[in-house]
Amino acid sequence: MKRLYIVRHAKSDWNNDLKDFDRPLNERGNRDAPMMANRINEMGHKPDIIISSSANRAITTAKYFASEYDYPADCIRQEEDIYNLGQRYILSLITDLPPTTDSAMIFGHNPDLSYVSTLLSNTQIGNMPTCSVVAVEFDTDDWQEIRKAEPTLLFFEYPKKEQ
Repeated sequence: MKRLYIVRHAKSDWNNDLKDFDRPLNERGNRDAPMMANRINEMGHKPDIIISSSANRAITTAKYFASEYDYPADCIRQEEDIYNLGQRYILSLITDLPPTTDSAMIFGHNPDLSYVSTLLSNTQIGNMPTCSVVAVEFDTDDWQEIRKAEPTLLFFEYPKKEQ
């Protein structure tokens, strides 16, 4: 079995003159990211590897999750092309994971993550809110086979979801 956690970055700050890539999290994002990391951890879910867009808002969100899991922040695999290339690149990152990795958490941006979540879960996810997490399990031992494997949507969590 392979397990994938797809995480949209937390809410970012538009009130600045920075390039889109450099935008930081806003107050809500800095509140939601650690809260969601704790929620997912409390549910008993922990990734073997964390991969993130290197855009400021995504890597900052990933670092909150890494901290919750005692995963070294310098071990987060940063991929600028998650931001630049989108859906196909994200799918190739996932399918290229080594078979020894059983679970992966990937941080990025919409609309790409909503599309990938819907495609891989075989469930109409719709628009992933900021800091939402979609978890999908695949009945396979090889990441290259996930598109053919039977997916199971484990959960779709987001900050405003009733608990």
